[in-house]
Amino acid sequence: MKKTKAIAIILIINIICTIFFSIYPSKIFAATQRIDSQISKIDDKKYPGIKSMIENLKKNHNNWKFKVMYTGLDWNTVIKEEAKHGRNLIGANQKNYSGDWLCEKCEKERKTYSGGNWICVSSDAVAYMMDPRNSLYYEDVFQFLELSYDKDSTYDTNIIKSILKNSFLDDGNLDTYITTIINRSKEKNVNPYYIAGKIIQEQGTKGGATFKMKYTVNDKTTYYYNIFNINATGGTTSAIVSNALDWAKDKGWDTIEKCLIGGVDFIANGYITIGQDTMYFEKFDVIADTYYTHQYAQDVMYAQNQGEKLRRILEGINATEHAYTFVIPLYENMPSSTCKRPSTTRTNSDDVNNTDNNLNNNTSNDNLDNNKPIEASYNLGDANNDGKINSGDLLLVKQYLLKVKNIKEEKTLTAMDINKDKKINSGDLLLLKKHLLGTYKITK
Repeated sequence: MKKTKAIAIILIINIICTIFFSIYPSKIFAATQRIDSQISKIDDKKYPGIKSMIENLKKNHNNWKFKVMYTGLDWNTVIKEEAKHGRNLIGANQKNYSGDWLCEKCEKERKTYSGGNWICVSSDAVAYMMDPRNSLYYEDVFQFLELSYDKDSTYDTNIIKSILKNSFLDDGNLDTYITTIINRSKEKNVNPYYIAGKIIQEQGTKGGATFKMKYTVNDKTTYYYNIFNINATGGTTSAIVSNALDWAKDKGWDTIEKCLIGGVDFIANGYITIGQDTMYFEKFDVIADTYYTHQYAQDVMYAQNQGEKLRRILEGINATEHAYTFVIPLYENMPSSTCKRPSTTRTNSDDVNNTDNNLNNNTSNDNLDNNKPIEASYNLGDANNDGKINSGDLLLVKQYLLKVKNIKEEKTLTAMDINKDKKINSGDLLLLKKHLLGTYKITK
């Protein structure tokens, strides 16, 4: 009888476990997530290309430190979840983000979000933006910056002042605001440089629609502030502003200082303390317990754009080579080669939000090659002298700057000097990259 009872109990437990894991399959990964600073032990076969790219960055930026996050998540599952309608959007009517960038189903149905300003992206676009190998370059790596407060560092108030100078906060009280940011960031374990950069990212230099809002009751006017655009969501512009206003009003943010303190608390409690400790993780929620549902913004470009903005600010004040730490995500069953940048024209007739859309069949390791090379009748930018400007030229410039290739040919060196300043440096590399992305045109 005891044996029969024991068997029955085991069967019941098995049934309960089966039901539980069928409902909550992602929870099985929670125990497998870990952060590791031993870059040399990354398995090249499981995570192809990651180790060498990190090592290249370390070689050229001696003060930088790197960690990897073993997410324990299957790559195809991640892309399928992140490609669900409305989860990742891009600005509508942008020629550089059209065609295969967009969800074909939403495009056909003319479905847009946030007052018609945003449209759903394809799974190919999600895969391209989420593949860390597309961003392990100096230009894009700051989206992986660790956002916790480094207790071993002394944060320079001049850096924060440089970030916020001439912004809407530079109203005569900037020093007070900076003190508020630094003190609260330290209390809540948040990097204050990131907070300053985030303010500019959210509002620009002059202040956006949800920055300062007026609320009047019985002829008494009170202003509320929502500098971080928290809860600024909705189907129309008026709904977005209204929701952000309600949030600020409910929190009692009737001064800028209250808003700064509350904003730091929101970011710390809502993201950093639960493991969403980089701009990438804020945007793409691959952290245990919340998986995919807890994302700071719907804009698929959010992490890259915010990281780039912070990097440019730091460049302007010669502060890019401090001892920053970057955390790079790793996924199980990653594609053998880097996910390709989507074409700006439609190259297939299937719904590109279908995750069976050849996610593991990428053939190019270059994230900037847009299927068709950009034809050129001029030599400038055509470093390899093949009559075209494409990813081959970008690779050659990178190899030259990294001193992997020793180039002496005058014609090649002239072609690589894109900004014509008689030097070949990161400025030329950036212009070449922008040309390939379609945001800048190289001229004779």
